[in-house]
Amino acid sequence: MIHHASGADRFRDLAVDDAYRSWLISRNQPPIVYHSGEMQWKRLRVLARRVVGFIASQHLAIVASRTRRLRVQRVFGSYDRKPKMRTVDRSRS
Repeated sequence: MIHHASGADRFRDLAVDDAYRSWLISRNQPPIVYHSGEMQWKRLRVLARRVVGFIASQHLAIVASRTRRLRVQRVFGSYDRKPKMRTVDRSRS
């Protein structure tokens, strides 16, 4: 005599998994407290990271601008010239 497993027996593990999934979805999770000290420290760290990143990008932009300006001055020769100094005639005073 041959015994055929019924459909419920074949997929019994899936039914248990579905029950567990539905329990996970339906359970009441504790609310997230946004005013807690831990959350405020996290926000402060994120803000500090953003500020430091902004300052670093501004610094890189300033350095790049200065190096570009120095290269242009070197190409056109104004960088190598000494600035003209005005001389004061002290014999007239």
